[in-house]
Amino acid sequence: MLFNLVSPTACAGGDAQAGQGRRLLMVGAMALSSVVNAEWQDPLTTPAMETLRAHEELLLDVTRAGSRLISTGAHGNIVFSDDGGISWRQGEVPVSVTLTSVDFFGDRSGWAVGHDGVILATQDGGKTWIKQFDGYLANQAIYDAAQTNLSLAEERAEMAAELTEDESEEAIVALETAQFVLQDAEYDLETGSTKPFLDVEFWSETDGIAIGAYGMAFVTENAGESWEVISSRLPNPDRLHLNSITRTGEQTMVIAGEMGLLMRSEDLGDTWSAQPSPYDGSLFGVVEQSSSQLLFALRGHLYRSSDEGISWTELNTGSEQTLLGGYESQDGAVLVGNGGTVILLDKDFSNPRSVILEGRKAAAAVTRAPEGHYVIVGEAGVKLLDPKGQLMQTDISMAEGEL
Repeated sequence: MLFNLVSPTACAGGDAQAGQGRRLLMVGAMALSSVVNAEWQDPLTTPAMETLRAHEELLLDVTRAGSRLISTGAHGNIVFSDDGGISWRQGEVPVSVTLTSVDFFGDRSGWAVGHDGVILATQDGGKTWIKQFDGYLANQAIYDAAQTNLSLAEERAEMAAELTEDESEEAIVALETAQFVLQDAEYDLETGSTKPFLDVEFWSETDGIAIGAYGMAFVTENAGESWEVISSRLPNPDRLHLNSITRTGEQTMVIAGEMGLLMRSEDLGDTWSAQPSPYDGSLFGVVEQSSSQLLFALRGHLYRSSDEGISWTELNTGSEQTLLGGYESQDGAVLVGNGGTVILLDKDFSNPRSVILEGRKAAAAVTRAPEGHYVIVGEAGVKLLDPKGQLMQTDISMAEGEL
């Protein structure tokens, strides 16, 4: 069921063997949602189908909005629960593309992102959603920015005679890079809305960022009414995939990506710097508790930092399964991943112990319900885990009737 998203860099390193973790689930969802019909329907204009099995299908992210749980996944499914994940209802969604990530600011305002460059928004706690952005708009914005950057690079190169030798070489390299970037942007513009967003983070009711494949990054300052491309601000010249973005402080955010890509902003995304990475395989996310951070990655690799990511110490998880999602609290941290793997750590991020979910289906994300248990989503839909790591034998269902 799991498929690899081929990237221009994956074949160069270890990622090619094990695939791209969380994106394996996402691309697997493309197979689930690709139904052969006599007449093709554009998933960007086709609403998600109502189903009483949405909680059992592929789900890729889960979050809290006040006391409500919201989860996103295949076929444009967005489901929410007000009783700790026991019963779920399906939101009204205007697209049927796979939705990879969801984030809320407060208990009413939320955003979801996914395949085909889609960004959705809700103002009623996840009951109804509107489309704000898609891959066509993203491609046009990237193309326009590439044209502007090429013009600036050409102007700089024309001044070569007035520059030092080093500056002249830098100008020539920048010009060549800008030409390649514009060529890629032209290709994407002709190809269509193919690139997925992989994560979204909002730090106010109006300000947020969405990131994704091939270095795609957009910000908004007006709650998503408009989105501005900022890919060129990131120290990511090879356009590596951006897997996750995590706010780790009042002004601090961290982006984790493929091939050990780790970037940090200390001004809420205005500027970014590359961070030393402890691992050259794909990184899938960061969880933080107090002054410590956990970085989880491909093949069960897990690292801890107590100096805001300057140095890392590897923790032995006892598992080689790729870790795809995590959640932290005052009690400790929970990480989930391929093969039904669940890693539980105590409050100082030590003594990791492993649990395998029945059926060994991949788990993509985890959060904690208001009642204290953990809610895990993935290939098998929704699973509930008690604080001790035991699977809860509770009937989980979709509620019928009006929202």
